[in-house]
Amino acid sequence: MHLLSSLVAFALPLAVSGSLLDSEADLRACVSQVFGATADSRIVDRTNDTYTDARIGEQIQFIRFPSVIAYAEKAAEVPELIACAKKTGHKAVPRSGGHHFASFSALNDSLVIDLSNIDYVNVSTDLKSATVGAGIRFGALYTALDAYNKTFDGGICPTVGLSGFLSSGGFTMQMRSSVGLGVDNVISAVVVTADGKTVTASREENSDLFFAIRGGGGGTYGIVVEWTVSIQTYPISSMVFLNYTDPAVHFDVAQKFLEWSPTAPAELTSSINIYPKYLEFVGWYFGKSQQDLQELMESSGLLEIGKPKTTIAGNCKTLNSRLWGFYTTDCLADEELQKILPILNTVPQPFTQIEDYPQYSLSEITKNPSLPVAPRWERYRRQAKSFFVQKDRPMNSSTLQEVITKIGELTEESQGWAEWHSWNLSVPTTDSAFAWKDKASAHLEFQVHGSTDPEVQATYDEWFEDIENLLRPALGPASYGGEMDVDISTNPLISYYGDNVCKLIEIKKRWDADEFFTNPFSIPSTVPDDIDCP
Repeated sequence: MHLLSSLVAFALPLAVSGSLLDSEADLRACVSQVFGATADSRIVDRTNDTYTDARIGEQIQFIRFPSVIAYAEKAAEVPELIACAKKTGHKAVPRSGGHHFASFSALNDSLVIDLSNIDYVNVSTDLKSATVGAGIRFGALYTALDAYNKTFDGGICPTVGLSGFLSSGGFTMQMRSSVGLGVDNVISAVVVTADGKTVTASREENSDLFFAIRGGGGGTYGIVVEWTVSIQTYPISSMVFLNYTDPAVHFDVAQKFLEWSPTAPAELTSSINIYPKYLEFVGWYFGKSQQDLQELMESSGLLEIGKPKTTIAGNCKTLNSRLWGFYTTDCLADEELQKILPILNTVPQPFTQIEDYPQYSLSEITKNPSLPVAPRWERYRRQAKSFFVQKDRPMNSSTLQEVITKIGELTEESQGWAEWHSWNLSVPTTDSAFAWKDKASAHLEFQVHGSTDPEVQATYDEWFEDIENLLRPALGPASYGGEMDVDISTNPLISYYGDNVCKLIEIKKRWDADEFFTNPFSIPSTVPDDIDCP
């Protein structure tokens, strides 16, 4: 059954057996002992009217029903919560941002350990690193670091959690430069393991675990409760935004993008957003001037296709890179930038209300009390697919034409689009478990907003099946682990972890041989029959 087709199958949690209800009551009682006097405000289960809101992250779904959601406020609570899960026969699932595309951070009958309130940010005295709570969201992280004129090499969605981002690899608008991926900017982590021990993972200590938690999948080897990351001040840069409003040029622009952008100077990281009726090109030229970018774009050939509305801006500061292309298409002066900075000033529970379901809230504290709170982030029924175009397996023009035609078929109601990113990174090596850094020339993502109308949803399912059948044979299995797809037609372990699968299985065996931490696509502790390991 398709994931989004099944979302509308249940309006309420499935009936549960008496034995499960008993174990859930025991679990809640155990968690209550851990939380003490604040237990009632930090525990949600099926008996609470806020259960639907609490169990759902960004992705609206009615197929995942955890037993208890426990909102941790201190890292020291996590080992005790793991013990509660084990004692009562439940799995423990960590959740930081709640953006998992398949909602694997809220599995059936599990104890969800929500880390979103473990979100402190402590900057080192030399301003070169920050130690942060593993539940921090990007908006809050950027807001806190901005007080020091610093940033972390992260993504642009303000409500995404740092931990989920790093467990997937972490691509950014600066990744083609020497800054690299998010995982390349991690110094160490504090991890609570399946046996309840708290360990440090770094290049010098428990290096295998350090390798695995960066790009090897979330909620698999332990629960990260703290990250220490490198921070920096980005150099003054320039940015470009092109808007093509004639669908007749979409193929030519997409083809030029796939050919040129991965070969452009490493300081330029760019993407295109393809909609049925228009196409946007977005680029950040790291440390380069407006004149540098103007000359580069004139040599790219992109300005000669159609008649794009063009903005090439200079003197772009770090925070502009967090807002560019989504909230503004110009690099703003400080006084103008201040007007939209509240977008980043997120709270731990940042999402919009779902229909008439009561909302859960524990903390409305932001990192900058002098700014307004960020607007609530919209939830929706996300349906998506992800493909890497590999350097040795480029997309041919006939396949590209079919893809552009398929995008043109998307209805306005679907709110569908394709988001493609240039790769071919200048520092292709990594000591993380992210498998595709040295192989990818581009990444292709497709998304729609799912429908509650079964007939409409069936058309979306068919559309995605067509995309899978078109691109998977052409491009191969490589996909991004941060955008998991339950309908992927290839072995998900190979698609998300590539040549690192066998190494990750050995690491899993060492740290969680009994597979206490699992999800449908997580690395197992034994080699599956369809995987060949030496």
